[in-house]
Amino acid sequence: MGLFSTILHIYKRSQTDTVSELTKELQENRELTKFSRLKIDNSNIEKIIQEYVYENYGVYYLVTPQIGNWTTIVEINVELDNPFYLYDLTNSMSNRLATYALSFHLHDDDILLYNLDKEGNSIDGYNSNYQYFLTEPADREEVISQRHIPEVFAALLPETKTTEQLNSILNEGYWNAFDNNDLDEDGVPNDDKYFIDEQDRFERIGRLLELYSKDDYPFADWLSNLTKLNLTDCYLLKASR
Repeated sequence: MGLFSTILHIYKRSQTDTVSELTKELQENRELTKFSRLKIDNSNIEKIIQEYVYENYGVYYLVTPQIGNWTTIVEINVELDNPFYLYDLTNSMSNRLATYALSFHLHDDDILLYNLDKEGNSIDGYNSNYQYFLTEPADREEVISQRHIPEVFAALLPETKTTEQLNSILNEGYWNAFDNNDLDEDGVPNDDKYFIDEQDRFERIGRLLELYSKDDYPFADWLSNLTKLNLTDCYLLKASR
């Protein structure tokens, strides 16, 4: 099994406000009633996750302090009847906090998805391989209707970065094959030259947008990289019914 990770970035809102509105959303719209903060630091995080989080019922979110322009929520685990996932909260959190919310989902190392919402409005979405979840090849007009719009990131980009740079990363693989009319009868790229390491793509997008820093994006494979953070400043939220 490949890597799965789900991350939600909140633009220019504090950790305190993010935790507060996240808790309200879980309580009011996800029927969770019990909330607690787990005490963590850089020496005990692995033990807490392996021996407590993975063994107990509930949802667990790690909320960072605001780093640069972004506060980050990492989905650590979901163990609920009728589960929901962090990317389901993108729109509601953007609305509650009156800002941009950007969620990513890396699925089994095979495909990268994102949703960008602003103040409760969906403004862009991305699927790195539109054919991946389909059983029949999609027709051309359907694929075009699902294409990403990187221009909407202009207000979020650091001064030295461009939407053209972002678009280049997003188009690698499936979308370049689509543009080159190089999809086979099943709707997948014809040539191995279109193979993309999706974790690497995720990390490059993170660095381009400076969601953590211009030189690093530790959240794609967050379990291997959590100790890069100062975990005593992070908030590990447990919520359950």
